[in-house]
Amino acid sequence: MSRPFRCFRLTPMLIAAALAGLASSPAVAAPAAPGDLLSAAPYRASWVPSQAAQAYKLHYRTPDQHGQLAEGTGLLYLPAGAPPVGGWPVVSWAHGTQGIADHCAPSVSGPYQPERDGRFLDQFLGQGYAVVAADYQGLGSPGDHAYLHVTTSARNIIDLVKASRHYLGTTALSPRWVSVGHSQGGAAALTAGHLATAYGGPSLQYRGSFTTGTPTAVELTALVMKPDNRTANAGAINAYHAYLLDGLLQLAPQIDKVLSDTGRARVAMAREQCLGELAATLEGADTGSMFTTPLTQVPGIWFVLHDYLGVPRKGFSQPLMLAHGNQDRDVPYLTTLLYAAGLTLRGEPVAFRHYPVDHRGTLDAAAADGLSFVRARLGDGRFDEAAEATGLERLLDEAQ
Repeated sequence: MSRPFRCFRLTPMLIAAALAGLASSPAVAAPAAPGDLLSAAPYRASWVPSQAAQAYKLHYRTPDQHGQLAEGTGLLYLPAGAPPVGGWPVVSWAHGTQGIADHCAPSVSGPYQPERDGRFLDQFLGQGYAVVAADYQGLGSPGDHAYLHVTTSARNIIDLVKASRHYLGTTALSPRWVSVGHSQGGAAALTAGHLATAYGGPSLQYRGSFTTGTPTAVELTALVMKPDNRTANAGAINAYHAYLLDGLLQLAPQIDKVLSDTGRARVAMAREQCLGELAATLEGADTGSMFTTPLTQVPGIWFVLHDYLGVPRKGFSQPLMLAHGNQDRDVPYLTTLLYAAGLTLRGEPVAFRHYPVDHRGTLDAAAADGLSFVRARLGDGRFDEAAEATGLERLLDEAQ
């Protein structure tokens, strides 16, 4: 015997109960990811480039030196006018050495060379490119900044491109981007170019990297970190050494065993003083007094240095241009020239430019070449690998 069909009416009370049940169900949140935007706010400071019509400070998710998702900060500069169809192409700027304390972050105290850096960034803004400028994780954000840890800083500058697009929307910012950097930032921008395709993901279109004063063999610094090296150094060199030791200690604390009391005191100063102040404090000091035993005697130190400082030597998907002053005493010219030559021998798409200037002067000297390279890469410019290889061979002959 079949049961009679019963028609139920949904009374207002039943509807309310159903909706209440839906409201109380926990929402499934998307997992945190690199490049997630945490917050953004308008930014004003005297060091904002003159061609920036708008500026914002962003907080975003990005890995720290341990590979753990953390918080980073950075600035977003926009050119004048409305975005073009497809959005403003992006220049991701990686700054040079500032220091390792939070108050040394460019978004906190400004660039170390504000007028020079402003001139350099203005040329990109004037051409209608947006500029993003990461502080690097742990510099002005929670955690410790691992100075010259190239993989971390490279990820930081890629993630700021993602966060900026989350903030403005994909119609305002183009997926096309390049990395540009000087000194510490040169190594970061170079490494970002190597990681860009795999780490940046399909939402971004990496087009190339332009770097100046790029450190490509910093691991060799270990050879001068020994007690009998009593040569007086320029203050900036001593500051770089102290910053580097602080970073290395974060990942290899056993290094502390070869430090002298003087070495530990300098690292402590490095944690408080930005580059200008620390360089003045340490002017004329030597490296050897920081050590009781050569750094090279720390077990496994070369693996630590390569993992921490090593820049990629093959596997670039887009062209690079390395620019360097042949009077550079902070980052030796010859090391970067030889690095570029090695890339060429391995068939990597690299160009090299040199100028008769020191480390600080390279950014101004290379500005025109940098703009030409970026315009070509963000447009449809061709990269002539054969011509660049020939030019590099000539420079190598001149260096002999």
